[in-house]
Amino acid sequence: MVPLKAVVVAIVVVVAAYAVHRNWDALVRGFEELPLWVLAVAFGLTVLAQVVALLMWRVVLADLGSPLRLVPAARIFYVSQLGKYLPGSLWTLLGQMELARAERVPRRTSLTQGVLVLAIAVGAGVMVSVLLMPFLGRETLARYWWAVLLLPLILVMLHPPVFGKVVDTGLRLLGREPLEVLPTWRGLGKALALQGLVWILLGLQVWVVVVGLGGDPLPSLLASVGGYALGFSLGMAAIGLPAGAGLREAVLVVALSGVLAPGLALLVALLARGIAVLADVLVALVAAFLTRRGGEVATPAPSSAP
Repeated sequence: MVPLKAVVVAIVVVVAAYAVHRNWDALVRGFEELPLWVLAVAFGLTVLAQVVALLMWRVVLADLGSPLRLVPAARIFYVSQLGKYLPGSLWTLLGQMELARAERVPRRTSLTQGVLVLAIAVGAGVMVSVLLMPFLGRETLARYWWAVLLLPLILVMLHPPVFGKVVDTGLRLLGREPLEVLPTWRGLGKALALQGLVWILLGLQVWVVVVGLGGDPLPSLLASVGGYALGFSLGMAAIGLPAGAGLREAVLVVALSGVLAPGLALLVALLARGIAVLADVLVALVAAFLTRRGGEVATPAPSSAP
């Protein structure tokens, strides 16, 4: 039989090539329009955001009773993340469930974590964007004011007893046992703080590109961070769009319209997506080639789920 690792690496290479191909034109134009150091700094900030995102992911998994060491967690998280570039909305979650199963994480825990991580990412993005909404310009406020209404809904859904009842109902419909471990406020608070840092780092990536294209540094800083957080969190909530394609770029262009010409704002949005793709591909390839070491898996909480 073909080793599982070889299959995973092959899938990663194919999906990575597909994702890069779809964003190739924007990347080429970026190399033509920007100094190399700007692209290097933007790429570095994106990779750093990926590292913080992994820490957040591990916090949520540990809070649900299935802690993992860094290497197996990186393999599961980064490889499964490439699923967001495929049509459909469940590839990332399905990939995560199957890879985590090899590390003795129950499927119901992986499913719960996937839902919770999505809610935390969207919630933190909406929080950051709502705080910065006054600095995103009148057009952004006129078009996306309703994002403010999402915040109380997300906070209610993240309330551990409420979240537990919703998930247990879903698990019961799927014929699974209810959760044995509910998320805690401490774990959720830490995860929200880490995800907020992710959005800030990714917003700084956009800001570096904006400044490289001639944008005024101070006004563009808050517009970049707030616009990125709003666009990409709404894109994540748009189930069915591969990696939020289209929606997140549209929101970011509107947010940047006050600090850049429309054509340059669109280039920034496309470049942000292209750089994110390259970072996703790099960390996924590194994670896919990581060898499994004995004793890396922390013993998860006892569970009767398969």
